[in-house]
Amino acid sequence: MASATTSTPRRISAARRGFSLLELTLVIAIMGILMGVVAFSLLGQSDAARVETTKLRMSQLQTAIDGEMAMNGVAPTGLNALAASGKIKQDAILDEWEQPFYYAPRPAGQKPAYDLRSPGPDRLMQTADDINLWDFASQ
Repeated sequence: MASATTSTPRRISAARRGFSLLELTLVIAIMGILMGVVAFSLLGQSDAARVETTKLRMSQLQTAIDGEMAMNGVAPTGLNALAASGKIKQDAILDEWEQPFYYAPRPAGQKPAYDLRSPGPDRLMQTADDINLWDFASQ
């Protein structure tokens, strides 16, 4: 009979070594929630970084356009003309969403002398998220 009492605790301890299905499910659910929060935070930062990089590209384009205007007295006809002349790189005419910048010179005497915009994250012009050079360049 002594052997029967010693074998019972071994069976109980062997059964308690692992985690229950409920405990595993709870841990996996918590990890999923945490990963979702982290992913959401990183995606938000990614869009903000793309907007700032697009603004930086627009400032570089502004410098090239203004330099061309200082040399020739008029705004260039298009961004492709600047790229063809070697003033800017060909990929500089695209924003961070791989969309071409909208560039339009204005008639002589109008201020500003040209429009420069990006369609922004939604990739559609004339929506609330468009990035306009003149909205941030004067700051």
